[in-house]
Amino acid sequence: MINKVVCFLFVIVSYVNNTPIETGEYSDDFARHKMIGFAAAAYSDSPYFCTDNIGNNTIFIRQVTVGCDFLNDDTCSAYVAIDNEAKAIIIAHRGSISGIQIGMEVIETLFDSKESFPSGGAVSRYFYDAWGLVWNGGLRDAFLTAKNQYQDYDVWITGHSLGGAMASLTAANIGYHKYVSKEKIKAITFGEPRVGDLEYSQGFDNVVGYSYRVIHHRDPVAHIPLRNMLNYQHTKEEIFYDNDMSPGSPYLVCSQIDDSKDCSNKYLNFDVSDHDHYFKNLSSFTSSNCTNLYT
Repeated sequence: MINKVVCFLFVIVSYVNNTPIETGEYSDDFARHKMIGFAAAAYSDSPYFCTDNIGNNTIFIRQVTVGCDFLNDDTCSAYVAIDNEAKAIIIAHRGSISGIQIGMEVIETLFDSKESFPSGGAVSRYFYDAWGLVWNGGLRDAFLTAKNQYQDYDVWITGHSLGGAMASLTAANIGYHKYVSKEKIKAITFGEPRVGDLEYSQGFDNVVGYSYRVIHHRDPVAHIPLRNMLNYQHTKEEIFYDNDMSPGSPYLVCSQIDDSKDCSNKYLNFDVSDHDHYFKNLSSFTSSNCTNLYT
């Protein structure tokens, strides 16, 4: 069902002329052996099993799950945990869990007006409303509780798919309100759709010190909504793996806002299976309680 919905959404993809570079502050090891694990854990009903297997000396704070549209079965979820060895507060958002939920995201994004966001610009109404329900439904309190106890820790924010969009809003909100300095915020997302307009992207970059969007090969979700049709813009920077993402695989860093024709935007034919594979098959990885992170 999800495959059919995602494939149906693709009509056109735009090109922009950005120049990829091969080096940068992005760390494959950090994304591969930390952030993707925390992002995948958000799909579990018991994410603390995953966080115990990903971090060393971890403490699970709270998982927040709320209904996030008018369909009772559609929920959005996030959790807060602590990685004491890394001295980091973890905030991870879960992605979409059904084709119907993806359809609702797209319908509201296409046909509803954008919502203004505090850090600047405007964002998808669906993402804004869903994020607000999670943030105000307990995530904010869980984060502030952790921050007050671990005041010198960095804040790592991550998510896959819809979770990547929600992670973007969380990072922008934390940075804008100066809950911590922008230098302490590290955001890495996987298969993140476009969240807001150019002003949102610029505002995000002003308040978040370290941020990368990882895109795998022909993943279609990273190109939703279509840029030229609705004036949506990605935040920078894109990390593009044009391969199977196995250990040692090369990648490109596209340093400008939005997709480069030399990176993920060079493809017009997409493969939905790439959306579920970020370093690992996320479904099987989560179901194993994230026990094979290093294999």
